[in-house]
Amino acid sequence: MADTPDELQQEAVRYGLSNLTAQHLEQFSQAKAAAARFARSIPRDLPVTAEPAHTFRASQEA
Repeated sequence: MADTPDELQQEAVRYGLSNLTAQHLEQFSQAKAAAARFARSIPRDLPVTAEPAHTFRASQEA
């Protein structure tokens, strides 16, 4: 995932970040790498029963 500076600039512009400095682009690159590491760390093979049970019940006033 070694993006060139031009590729990083183009991606940043796609996200509406058109005025980034070289330092900002470096931070953007680091953030992309951190997001990719985080995404890879999320288990993909969990059974449905591993999903936390969240419930919400609206009151009668709602």
